[in-house]
Amino acid sequence: MWTKTPGVPDSAQELGNYNLATCESTFQWLQKTSPTEAGNCTEAAWASDNPGYNTDAEPAPRPKKVQVSIGPAC
Repeated sequence: MWTKTPGVPDSAQELGNYNLATCESTFQWLQKTSPTEAGNCTEAAWASDNPGYNTDAEPAPRPKKVQVSIGPAC
């Protein structure tokens, strides 16, 4: 998951496939919980489509082969 938030460097985080608390896919959960205000963007892609991706990089690069894109700044 890659996020763009106004005023902070772009960041990334590796998540699992499912949200165990809600029994839904991570992509579905992100669509419900990601910020949608101006300047925000959340993108998610499969780790297998982004070999060598460094989630600790700052600012984090956008992922390739994005599966989910949420927010007006995408």
